[in-house]
Amino acid sequence: MKINKKGQLLERPFIVIFIVIVSAFIFIFGFYLINNLIKQSNCAQLGLSINDLKQDVDRYYSFDAGSSTDINFKLPSGIKYVCFKNFDEDLDKSELDKIDSTLYSFFNNLNYNIIFTPYGYCTKSFFKIDKIKVNSNPLCALNTGNIKLHLENKGDYVEISKI
Repeated sequence: MKINKKGQLLERPFIVIFIVIVSAFIFIFGFYLINNLIKQSNCAQLGLSINDLKQDVDRYYSFDAGSSTDINFKLPSGIKYVCFKNFDEDLDKSELDKIDSTLYSFFNNLNYNIIFTPYGYCTKSFFKIDKIKVNSNPLCALNTGNIKLHLENKGDYVEISKI
């Protein structure tokens, strides 16, 4: 049988405290990494949705005028709104101010026609797809997880509208 000396009895509480502190750090670090991984997968879903929309626009641009389709635009839950704009028309400031007061200045100063809010959710919240126009400038849609859009070839461009 091993008998502990006085000095050895005092080191056991320190070992237990050290184990608890290291375990807490590992738990916090793991929670942080998992949250970042989930956010990055949502941002990847956003990029895939934009890529799918671009492919649909390119496909319907090559069809005859009047060709149309309805598409589902899937967005991650962290995105609240998506807004589309026309480059050659004035924006309705009151419509954008209902969503975010800084959105009007972003749209006027950037050379993008698609914007997602909140801006900082993903590293890239602004996109440009050529050959599209919207029927009301700007066209903003609340994200419900699956936004229904209507694409129609108008000859020189593809018009996007909400359903």
